[in-house]
Amino acid sequence: MNGIPVYIYGTPGVLGGATTKITHLLRLLRGHVPLQVVAPGVPQFHDRDARRILRDLEIPFGLLKDLSPGTGGTVLAMCEREFFSSGTARRFRDLGLRIVWSNEMMFPFPGEAEAAREGLIDRVLYVSEHQADTLRETHAGVSSRLTGNYVDPADFPFVERRNPAFTLGRLSRADIEKYPLDFPVFYEELDLPEARFRVMAWNGELDKQYRWHRFGPQWELLPANRELAARFLGSLDVFLYPLGHRVKESWGRAVVEAMLTGAVPVVPVGHHFEKLITHGESGFVCREYREYRDVVRRLHEDAPWRRQMSRQAADHARDRICNAEEHRRVWLEALDF
Repeated sequence: MNGIPVYIYGTPGVLGGATTKITHLLRLLRGHVPLQVVAPGVPQFHDRDARRILRDLEIPFGLLKDLSPGTGGTVLAMCEREFFSSGTARRFRDLGLRIVWSNEMMFPFPGEAEAAREGLIDRVLYVSEHQADTLRETHAGVSSRLTGNYVDPADFPFVERRNPAFTLGRLSRADIEKYPLDFPVFYEELDLPEARFRVMAWNGELDKQYRWHRFGPQWELLPANRELAARFLGSLDVFLYPLGHRVKESWGRAVVEAMLTGAVPVVPVGHHFEKLITHGESGFVCREYREYRDVVRRLHEDAPWRRQMSRQAADHARDRICNAEEHRRVWLEALDF
């Protein structure tokens, strides 16, 4: 890439999908292209985790106002909701930088479609064909690349399960659209003796959504970030992830993180999961409730098979989904002009 600098607009961190993605991407690209992180604002610039991460990686950190006109290079902005509506994208362009944009979601952000029509976006990145199909019309005529997501396996080590009780659960943002209307019954009707159900993140909106249900002692409903994601996922035998009918996953970061720790994924069809999981070998992609029930019951009853599936899920995620060399090749090509 001839030493052309790449400015990452965002905040690296250890909590949340976008901040974790930036952290892992910086590790992936460090030493292969000149990098600098530009904080979205003063509070983010002083964020303790961000400063520690960047200090350890020896990557410069600054604010947009610190950049000089004619700086040159490329700015990569990821999942910053007000990147266009706030005028930030225009300010980067006025400094002479090319703009690479990665939305991460299944819907355009405020001002995103207008920016694409005006030619403000030089390249758009998609995490999956599934997402690209949804947003392609928004970015008609804009150069695009498919990058997927890189999850650093070092942050999600494999855990040999020794749970006193068979444990199922899920991790996602606290969004009622992420949950099926029958969510608690979905788990309980599996009819698993002495099973535990662990969920993170949970909030008042979800309490309200399921006020019709009495959660018994087998449930543990944790607020966001009560535990580190790796620790939480390492406590689950099975990552059971039914989704609400109003949501489509663009990729499935939590599923891959779960696999890396050895939690066996049991997920629905109709998302990107079929591209991440080999059904019956590294997890299960189910069409109807009976399939969920049969798979989970067998995992519950057959401990040797469950341990085998756990190891296979982790190996698949580490060696195939999270192959650093392949991800680095894709990202360097996506950021090159």
